[in-house]
Parts: sequence; C-alpha cells; structure tokens
Amino acid sequence: MPRFARILLSVLALLACTAHAQNTPSYQAVKFDAQFRPQILNDLGQVAGIGQDGRPAIWNPDGSILQLPGTASEVTITGFNNQGTVVGNAMIPGYSLPQPVAWRNGGSVQRLPFKGLGGYTEGINNRGDIIGYMAGASDTGSGQLGFIQWGDGSTPQLFDEYKPQMINDRGLVLGQRSDAWGLRSWQDGVFGESLFNDLYISGLNNEGRMSGSHDAMRAFSMIERNGQRELQELWSGSGTALNDAGSVVGFTEWSNHAMLWFDGRAYVLDHLWNDARYSGWSLLNAWDINASGAILANGFGAGDAAFLLLPVPEPGGAILLLAGLTLLALHGLGQRKLFARVLSSSLLALLTCSAYAQEAPTYRATRFDASLMPKFLNDAGQVAGIGQDGKALIWSPDGSVVRLPGIVNDLSITGFNNQGTVIGNGFIPGFAKPQALMWRNGGAMELVQSAGAGGVAAGINNRGDIVGYNYEALGTGSGAVGFIQWADGRAPQLFDDYGPTIINDMGMVLGGRTDEFGIRSWRDGVFGDDHTPYDFYASALNNEGRRAGYQENGYAHTLLVRGTEREFQQLWPRYAFDINDAGSVVGESAYERAMLWYQDRPYVLDHLWNEEQYAGWFLERAWDINVGGQILVSGGNEWDQGAIFLLSPVPEPAQGALLLAGLALLGSWRLSPGRRSA
Repeated sequence: MPRFARILLSVLALLACTAHAQNTPSYQAVKFDAQFRPQILNDLGQVAGIGQDGRPAIWNPDGSILQLPGTASEVTITGFNNQGTVVGNAMIPGYSLPQPVAWRNGGSVQRLPFKGLGGYTEGINNRGDIIGYMAGASDTGSGQLGFIQWGDGSTPQLFDEYKPQMINDRGLVLGQRSDAWGLRSWQDGVFGESLFNDLYISGLNNEGRMSGSHDAMRAFSMIERNGQRELQELWSGSGTALNDAGSVVGFTEWSNHAMLWFDGRAYVLDHLWNDARYSGWSLLNAWDINASGAILANGFGAGDAAFLLLPVPEPGGAILLLAGLTLLALHGLGQRKLFARVLSSSLLALLTCSAYAQEAPTYRATRFDASLMPKFLNDAGQVAGIGQDGKALIWSPDGSVVRLPGIVNDLSITGFNNQGTVIGNGFIPGFAKPQALMWRNGGAMELVQSAGAGGVAAGINNRGDIVGYNYEALGTGSGAVGFIQWADGRAPQLFDDYGPTIINDMGMVLGGRTDEFGIRSWRDGVFGDDHTPYDFYASALNNEGRRAGYQENGYAHTLLVRGTEREFQQLWPRYAFDINDAGSVVGESAYERAMLWYQDRPYVLDHLWNEEQYAGWFLERAWDINVGGQILVSGGNEWDQGAIFLLSPVPEPAQGALLLAGLALLGSWRLSPGRRSA
C-alpha cells in the first residue's frame, strides 16, 4: 500500500475515533405509554411513577414494571433513591387525611411513624434519609412537626419551626422556617446564616449547588461558598433539577422548550435528540436528571407523552469507530492477503455509501441581522426582504445586498421568483391608496398595471405571471375583481367574480369566487371542480398542483386533486405555509414549533440542526422552502431574543470527510500495481 494511502487510513481511524469526541450528548428516547406516568428517576435508570390504576410502580430499564403493593389511594410520589425506596403521600386505611408513606425496595406501603393527624414527605436521599412534616402535631407550639428520618435508624431529627424540603446525600437540608420567608439550610444540627428569600429553589446536588429560578424568571445554578454566592443565570425560565456534574434541566418561560445546561452552556433539548420514531415530537419541559445524564421530559406530537432521554454515542460514530478499528486490524494482519483486501474494500465502500444514508436532511443556519427582514426565498437561494429603512432589497448567498430603487411607504412583499422579480404593495407618491408594485431583476420600481387603482399583487410564478385582486371593484361594477398579468405580454386575464391569490409555473391558479366560500382552482380558462369548504385555507401550490394549507380545526394538510380523486394528507396540528416540487412542506405546529414534512413524515426542525453557536436557539415558524430544500424560519433563544434564519441542507461534516477519505483509499488501492514492471 502506498505511503499516502496508509496516511489516509490513519486519518480514517482518527475520524472514527473523533466521532465520539462530542461536546454535548445526544439522546435516544423511551416513550412512556398511558399505563405509566413517570415522576422521579434514580441513578440506576429506574423510574418511579403512577400507574393507570393510581397505584405506585417502578419502571425498570428492561421495560418491566413492578407494581408496589399495599392499600393506598390518591398517591403522590415525592422521592426515589438508588436503593429502590419510594416515598410519597397517600390515603391509607384508618386515616382521614393524607399520610407520609414509603415503599422500601419493592415492599408494601408503610406509614412513617410520626405523630400528627396527617403529613407529607418531601424527599429522600441515597442514604435513605427521609424528610417531611406532620400537621396537627399537638405537642408542638406551631401544630406542625418537621422531621428527618435517618436511613441508619438513628433517632429522628424533629423540628417545630422548620419544614425540610430537600436533602442531599451529605445531609444538607433546605427548608423553610415558620418565622421567615424563603429557604434556609440546616446540616449537623446547625442552621445556615443565609436566607434564600429571593430564589425559588427546586434542585440540590451533593456539592451543595442549587438550581431553580429567581424573581426575574431566570433559571440559575448557584452555590454559596464562605457566605458568598456564585450564581450563574442559565436561560429565561426555570431550572427544575440538577445532577452532581452540575448539569441542569428545566424549561423556558414563554416558549415552552425543554432545556439542558451542560458544560457551561444552555442547549435546547430538541437539538440533542433526533430519533426517527419521534421526528414530529417536541419537548416542552424537563424535570429530572440523574448522575449519568438521563432526563425525564414531557413532549407533544401525536398527542402528549412523557419521555426518558438516554445519552448515547452517535450511531454513525459507533459504526465508523468499529469500521476504522477493523481496517487497522486488517492492515496489521497482512495487507497482501486477498481476504483482507476484499473485506477492507467492502468496509470502505460501506463507509462511503453510508455517509449519505440520511433519512432526513441536516441543516446549517445563516442568521440575518436587524438590517434585513426576510420575506421570500427563490430557488437560487436569494432572499427578498425589507430593510431597516422600509425599502425592498435582495440578499444573495455571497452576502451581498441589492437595494431596490423607488420611494415607497408601508411596503409589504408578496412574491419573489427565480428571475429576481419582486412584487409587493405599498404607498407611493401621487397615489392616495396602496399600489401593486414590482421590481424586475433589481431594476426600477413599476406599477402592476392590471391591478388597477387600489389593487393588490398577491403572487408571482417563475415565468413572471402575476396574480392579484381589487377589493374596491367587488360588487361595484367599477372594474375587475381579479387579474392575471401574463409575463409573455398577452392581454391580462380579468375576472369579475374571482380573486386569484396563488399561481404555479404551469399557470394553475388558486383563489376565491365571489359567489361561494372556499378555494377553487382556475387554469386555461376553466374553473376546476375542486372547490374546498370555507374552513380550508390554501397557503401554497407546487407545480404538480399539490396545495399546502390548513383547516380551522387546527390541522395542516396537503391536497392534490386528480379528476374525481383527492389525495388528502394531514401533517401536524396548526399551519402549513409552503410546499416545494418535491412535496416537502414547512409550517408551524402547536406551541410554535417550526415544522418540515419530508418524505411522508413530520419533523420538528429543531431536531435537524445542531450548531454549537446556536445551541440555545429554537425555531418557531417556517414559511418558505425552495426547490433545494432551503428554508426561511424565525426563532428565538434562551433569553427571548428573536431572529430569522436561512436553513440550508448539508451533509454531516464528519460524514463528508469520511466519504472523501474512503473514496481516496479505494482509488489508491485500485490504482496501485500489484507488482512492479521490469
């Protein structure tokens, strides 16, 4: 084997090994069905929860579920440790109020032995220490009794003025005193001096670090050292739990995104799981994380469900690692052996082919700054939008911007084609009403003459045909209601009872008639027999004639009419805004998630981009997609800042490098002679 091929082989092995050098984890998901409602996760990967019958249960990583015995109802679970002990509160026989209870290592329910009419547990640590309080304790001045039941069997610690709420494995307790607002620590018989009355604390790890939110609704991670706080704000929202590595989970305040703080930065959890089974699901909040980084989170997609996210190496990376090590081993065993050569070549071919065996595209993002408000995208990757001065402009993929001439106010852009023609509507000098406008390939501003006074330019195709309507003419007899201005110079098509809004490159038009509710097509002088009801809204039309839109019942859809046959596909809850000729659809689902319909399945777009620089960003609304699969989308970040992005589909960088390395190696083996000629 030539020297350069050996070097390339080493590079391949290096790539395979670095496939696991991930700065952030990726996750596979376990979805819980309606038979089990998860509550708390331990470090063994077990989950304590409530079954459909209201009884407590423990889910094990092998999928088995242990139903916990004993007569108990109205059960709430407040703690679960690595020994398998579950603590909570329940109604049990002989008591008229909820009681503090425990199930130790799968055993039957037991009431904790404290005096009082009723009471509650608040948690348990991995030593088995249980904290809580009793109400109606007659021998205390307050009528309440806080307690710590030590796991080693020593005499319980009782309080008559303090309610323990959290305890770590070192016996550090956070709780509330009856004489002060806020939490105060307690450990080894001594109360801490600091009063945390400005923090809502929801998590405590064994270092003594806390997570939660403060008054400004900012999630935080905080530890106090020598009376000094070290507080780190994480995102706008709340941190609900943290582990001993300092990783925090929680949710954003306004946008309802599950979040992870990992290795010094915030991540939207939807970036970190891309399980094809749940491509259309998004995570709303995360509330528990264990020592290995497994996370409990709620999500929505085809309904609502809870998930257990398990950190795993990238599957592709594992394959590459195995293949790279195998190749090195074969090379060492004997490169001249036929078996080694054949198997090595096969493995390399597998690597090069699998580099592009992607079920869905991945994306890189171009972020637009405040100087451009993008509106439309053409197939060349150019973007038409509005500048800070309110004027139209065209952005090109090289970053250059062409500012379109003309004086116009209150401009709205309604179309942009592959020839570079921009259409829109706005106020211009000399006219009291908004006018339909166009700019051809960066040229001067022109009036769309067919629109008439006060008309609207609604859409344009790649031939340059423009459609629109004029509300003022409706029912007055003063002019055409709708128009098609043909790009080839033919006389415009005028309608007195139809308002076109969309036109494809085949000349098929969608619009509404004045004598009916709903949408109907028109083509070559003939109205289609494809009327849709009043609650169907058409947003886009591709060149096949497939339309994308949504219904008032809240579901995005596509519809293709062929003769008397209708192909109708529901996509996701809420809106579809655009469709390309491959049938890919973009839009927005419930909870403001940007969505992609690709090869007959829905994808939450956050699953498909994971750039480190945008780790804390999430995508909310996608409204334009071109023939190359590029997408215009708006989003926000963990601090509630907004931006607009152009997403461009790309191969995984590591996969692309492996493809190149693999092809180079195969080529070198084919070109290198088996023996030298004389």
